[in-house]
Amino acid sequence: MKKHISIITMAFVSLAANSDPSSQTTVDNGDGTFTYTQRVDESSSAPHYIAPNGYGFEEYSWFNEDYGWQHSFADYNTSGLQILSATMLIRGWDVDSEPFHGTSGEYDGISVDGIDLNPGLLQGQNEEWSETTFTIPTSNITDDGLINVFLDIDMNHTSRRWATTLDYSLLTITYTFTENNAPNTPELVGLPAGCVDGTTDLSVNIGNSANADPDGDPVTYTYRWYVDVGQGYLIDDEFAGKTNHTGNTVLASQVLDDETWRVEVIAVDDNGLSSDPVVYTWNKVNDCDGDGVDDDNDDYPEDSERAFNNESTPGTLIFEDNWPSKGDFDLNDFVLTHSFNVITNASNEVKEVTMTAAIQGRGASKANSFAIAMAGTTDANVAQASFSIAGVNSALTPEAGHSEELVLVIVENANQHAPSTEGFSFFNTEQGDDRAEIPVTMRVVFTQAVNRTALGAAPFNPFIYSTFERGNEIHLPNHTHTALADTSKFGTADDNTSIGGETYMTASGLPWAVDIIESGWKHPYERVDISIAYPTLKNWVESNKSTHGNWYTLPASGKCWKCN
Repeated sequence: MKKHISIITMAFVSLAANSDPSSQTTVDNGDGTFTYTQRVDESSSAPHYIAPNGYGFEEYSWFNEDYGWQHSFADYNTSGLQILSATMLIRGWDVDSEPFHGTSGEYDGISVDGIDLNPGLLQGQNEEWSETTFTIPTSNITDDGLINVFLDIDMNHTSRRWATTLDYSLLTITYTFTENNAPNTPELVGLPAGCVDGTTDLSVNIGNSANADPDGDPVTYTYRWYVDVGQGYLIDDEFAGKTNHTGNTVLASQVLDDETWRVEVIAVDDNGLSSDPVVYTWNKVNDCDGDGVDDDNDDYPEDSERAFNNESTPGTLIFEDNWPSKGDFDLNDFVLTHSFNVITNASNEVKEVTMTAAIQGRGASKANSFAIAMAGTTDANVAQASFSIAGVNSALTPEAGHSEELVLVIVENANQHAPSTEGFSFFNTEQGDDRAEIPVTMRVVFTQAVNRTALGAAPFNPFIYSTFERGNEIHLPNHTHTALADTSKFGTADDNTSIGGETYMTASGLPWAVDIIESGWKHPYERVDISIAYPTLKNWVESNKSTHGNWYTLPASGKCWKCN
């Protein structure tokens, strides 16, 4: 719309002596007031109307045939002139904006000087003449005396194409001459404030009623109510099939789920002078944050950027840090229990990710770090990130050096957080060592919500690396290394990785990292091969993962932590 507005506005010029609306009259009402009317239609000339080629007034016009016109009030800056009221009536034919069309109706937007009016669109029925009246703010007249109007036809432009034609646009200004000032613009206080559940009346109060008029004149208020019943645009309540409300309240019986209500208020003093109109708009009924998800189904009913919790099945990440050599294959060098919550918006895009985890075991002599790589976004898209270990909260700065993904280092040195103790060289990987797990949390909030498919499923791409040898990354099988990995070790020792092919597995398919989707899973004791601690693992591997899929539920007694 704005592009069209700028083009048409360029064609408007200041009101000239030979300009020609179709009609223009001023009537002395005999009571000290005057009524000015100006009609613009197909017979009007520039600058009021420049007829487009093949469309415009008295022509059926389609979505790509938007046009505009100009009203003017030459006496706008006459000394002492005060506007009592200003309206614009537009008469149109075949305006199919009945609410029953839903979002597929014909919605023809009306704006003045680039600002949408209320109700914001033409209101009419199929193959009938209709008249829509718009309140023109006084400030749109008194700035330069020109009212530049723009018609945006068939704004939704759905699969069903709509066209309309206009008969005329009629500007009506009632004014007087006085040194008295117009009332102050009302300050509106809507109730209920915030969420609307449909069980409470809607009402609006005037917050500055004690200072309503600069001259101290008594002031009354006029109310015009609008409602969006599902078409996506606000229309007069009576056109939507509601009661024509003229007071400051709409009863709850008139308010239905998924509707949006607005009230327009004008202050009028006892001299008839009017303020500019001001509006108050309530949140959509039963959709407090207006994101399109009913509050009953919205996990974040007051947050338009979040709608759904998507909690992962709890699991346990286990790592062997001897890569690219197989090592003792006890897969307990770093053991992390975890669950994730992927928080999405109404469009199923990811706004936030949280992790609740715990270091369950640490069977490595050398120090390892734990990190998570996330595809589909980068550090530039991180609005907030934090983590905590053992209850100590810290800011989380994304790791530098990654231009195509986000990498978050959550545990910088596992040895420091899961230390050795007297009698035990490791942490919860030797018989008799039964210390409390170390709680770990992580939270990352994205500036722009991320495509969920691109981001992937939790736990995303977790990995460990040697704290003092950053390139020595160890990932889950068939997960991609990061930009900082030392790829020269691929295909060496026991590793069978080929870039572009299978990654982080031996030739026989054994991994260096596994994500066990099992709550409370117990890792092997130190130097106990995982195939000894879980004997049916061998069957699962040798069957190419076609049998014994429950191997991780069948531990050998005494071979793993708490497997007695």
